[in-house]
Amino acid sequence: MHTSRWLAAAAILTLAAACGGGGGQATAPPAGQQQSGPVTLEYWTDKLGAKGAVAAFNAAHQDVRLKFVEVPGVDLVKNLRNAHKAGDAATMPCLAQTDNRNGGQLLAEGVIKDLTKDVSAASAKFSPGAVEALTLAGVTYGVPDKRDPLFSMFHKPTFDKRGLTYPTTWEELIELGRKHLKKDGVAVFNLAGEDPSTLMGLSWQGGARWYTIQGDAWKINFTDDASKWAAGVMQQLLDDELVQKISYAEYAAMMQEYDQGKIAMRQVSTWQLAGHQKNMKNSLGDWEAGPNLIVKGRTSPVSAADTAALVVPSLCAHPEQAVAAALWLATESAPIKAMADPVSGNGWYPAVADAAPYIDATVPKQLWGEHAAAGAKVIAESGEFASDWVYGPNSTAMYEELADKWGKAMNGEMKVEAVLEHMQKWTVDDLRQKGVKVVE
Repeated sequence: MHTSRWLAAAAILTLAAACGGGGGQATAPPAGQQQSGPVTLEYWTDKLGAKGAVAAFNAAHQDVRLKFVEVPGVDLVKNLRNAHKAGDAATMPCLAQTDNRNGGQLLAEGVIKDLTKDVSAASAKFSPGAVEALTLAGVTYGVPDKRDPLFSMFHKPTFDKRGLTYPTTWEELIELGRKHLKKDGVAVFNLAGEDPSTLMGLSWQGGARWYTIQGDAWKINFTDDASKWAAGVMQQLLDDELVQKISYAEYAAMMQEYDQGKIAMRQVSTWQLAGHQKNMKNSLGDWEAGPNLIVKGRTSPVSAADTAALVVPSLCAHPEQAVAAALWLATESAPIKAMADPVSGNGWYPAVADAAPYIDATVPKQLWGEHAAAGAKVIAESGEFASDWVYGPNSTAMYEELADKWGKAMNGEMKVEAVLEHMQKWTVDDLRQKGVKVVE
């Protein structure tokens, strides 16, 4: 490993030691114990298509079996930490489904393994940037199995009735809401108080990089121009009362507002389409896909969203089999189709080098009606991802703090730009308290 990579990796491992997570030193039980029959690996996830993917794996393998264990996504990181802290391999799975936001911190805490060698050897099988999204200071900690191309979905009758064309930028969306939709009680968007991902995504798309590595230290920057622009967009939407504020905990109520044409559009990825199709009654066929809105400083749309990962806990007793299973699940046709199906699966857009064979499976044909074929083309053209975004070693805690302050901004208790200023100080202080080196 080059010196700069070693120093950066050392900065990551500092957090593992500071958190008491074992510093990546946890080891599996001795391998000398004999086991009769096939090796069974627990796989923790709550994704709908995972049962089908596991069935496909087990049908194709005899020496290794996967056991699907449903663990709610909101509890998975906590449960992995608890099992790791207990130090008992018997309570730990050998595969778990997470993403780069949580994976970075799990790596820093020593909860999951370094998979650099295995994933690098298979890197040609994955889409550009997918492996890099799961790599921290030269250490790859997960097998990419989903990416989120972002695009827009418009309620066509809302625009046709008023003779409006679809907006192409966030500024156009705000103007459209102010001049044409607000007076009729139609929101341009929905923003949930517990979910700051739109703010983060806009910053990311605009070129912000909240975490970067400089030598052996972390550089934190929540207050660059791109982030401030994103905060300004969110503030305008809130101040001008152009958005609905429905929590995802009230999903049925939110879907009803979409179904009645009370929300004009949504920024979506493929995994969200099945929920729309399932919950629509009046507006099936009335929705049309379009490119993601363009952010300031760019001339074309770009996607910026987390990359899903299959990770191997460091206490796994059978890491080689686990990594092989993860690579099979992420790259073979049968499990990919199980995850991509919008009804029995999750509408996942795979992280493989050629996603084209699976795009049609993600299209909600009832929801988009006669626009379905054009929508498939939109999805196919939405695969340009903003690169070089890195989550730091306290990324899970950072997002939780961001969500808390985002909720306050949604309630008018603080300005969105003040959220960014708070996060700048909070993230720096949190890392330093954990013994991680930070440069201003």
